[in-house]
Amino acid sequence: MKSDDAYDPFADGDEPDDEFDGDDIDDDEEDEDDDAEDDEDGPQRPAVFITTAQPVSIRVDRLDDDRAPDGSVLGAYIGDRLVARSAMEPEAIERLLGLGLFQQPVPLGLFAYEEDPGLQCRLFALVPSGTFSESAHADEPWKASVPSYEDALKASDDEDDDGPQLETILLGHIVRFAADRKHPDDLAAEAVDVLHKILTGGTLSDANSKAIDDLLDNL
Repeated sequence: MKSDDAYDPFADGDEPDDEFDGDDIDDDEEDEDDDAEDDEDGPQRPAVFITTAQPVSIRVDRLDDDRAPDGSVLGAYIGDRLVARSAMEPEAIERLLGLGLFQQPVPLGLFAYEEDPGLQCRLFALVPSGTFSESAHADEPWKASVPSYEDALKASDDEDDDGPQLETILLGHIVRFAADRKHPDDLAAEAVDVLHKILTGGTLSDANSKAIDDLLDNL
C-alpha cells in the first residue's frame, strides 16, 4: 500500500469555482439561497463512526521521529506494533501521559469519511468523561470531537441517562488510497476493514508523511 504520498487529512478540498452561467435572475437568487444554506450547515460528507465491541489494550508514548522536534510526536501501540501517530506540543503529550488514561483497556473508535485521495480516517480512544476536567482540557490537541458521535451520545443519553459518558482522545490519522479500497461502494464496510487491520496488524498506510509534516509545521 502506498505511503509516500499521504494526504493532509485536515484539507477540506478545493473551493468551488465562481462561475456565472447567464441564467435569469430568479435562478441566480435560488442558487444564492442554496449556497447560503450550504454555508450555514457546512458541506455534507458521508461519514461513519464505528467502535470496537470490546476494550483494547493500548499503550501511548512519545515517539522519536527524525522530522519532528524531540518529544513532539505521540505514538499509539497495540502490543509492540505502532498503529497510529499524532504530532502535538510536547507539553500536551506530557499532560496526556500524566492522566494515565490507558492503564486499563479502552474501546477504540474509527471516524471515516470519503475525501481525496480515498478514505480519510481518525483513530480515537474512548475514555470516561469523568477522567479529566472538561474545562481544564477542553483545548488540548488530543481531545478532538467527532460531531456525529457526540450527537449519537446525546441521543443515547436522552433514552438512557444511566449510560456511560465517554470522551474521544485522538490517536492519529489514517489514509486509505482509493486504489486500495476493498469496499468502494460501502463506506461502513470499508471502515470496518480498516479498523480490523489496525487491530490485527494487517498492512495499512497511516498518514505519517505529508500529514504529520504539515502538523509539525504548526508546532
